[in-house]
Amino acid sequence: MRYKRKKHFRKLRHKKVRKALLLILVMPSALLLLGYLVASLVVLPAMSGRY
Repeated sequence: MRYKRKKHFRKLRHKKVRKALLLILVMPSALLLLGYLVASLVVLPAMSGRY
């Protein structure tokens, strides 16, 4: 019984670490990339007056 509980909580801890890495590393970099894409495809051409 103790072994199963230990394994269960280890799984939960690993899930929590995975979610934290996703929120700390992946999401901000994805938002930056999205911001650069929007700026280069929409905002900059509109500012140059070609649209």
